[in-house]
Amino acid sequence: MKKLAVLVSAAVLAVTTAAVAAPQGFNSSAPAVPGGPQGFANQAPNTVADVKSNAYDDQVVTLQGRLTNYLGKDRYEFTDMQGGTIEVELDDDYDWSSIAKDQPIEIIGEVDKDLLSVSIDVKRATPLPSAQ
Repeated sequence: MKKLAVLVSAAVLAVTTAAVAAPQGFNSSAPAVPGGPQGFANQAPNTVADVKSNAYDDQVVTLQGRLTNYLGKDRYEFTDMQGGTIEVELDDDYDWSSIAKDQPIEIIGEVDKDLLSVSIDVKRATPLPSAQ
C-alpha cells in the first residue's frame, strides 16, 4: 500500500509540475521581445502608413526615413522608406545638428493623434549608415 501511495504521489507531482511550468493564457508562439513572455506579438507601427491608420495617441513608434521638407518653426516633413510622409516635430530644446535634410535617419517619437491630423513628436533621431 505504501508503494502505491508513493507512486501516485510521484505521478501527481510530475503532472502538477508540468502544468505549472507551462505559460497560461498566452496564445502566440513567438515572443515580441526575445527571451520575454509570450503572447505579446502586437508591435508598434513601423511605417508612416501604419502610424496614420493603426497608431494610438501617445504611442511610441520607431521609423526609418528622411527629413524632406521644412514646414516652419520646429515642424518638418518626414518621408519613410516606403514613400509615406508625416509631419514631425523636433523640439527646439534639443540639438539636432547631427542630422541633415535627406539624410537617412531613424526616429523614435510619440504619436500625436488629433481629430483631423496625425504627427510625431520626435524624442530621438539617429543617423543611419548610407546605402553604398
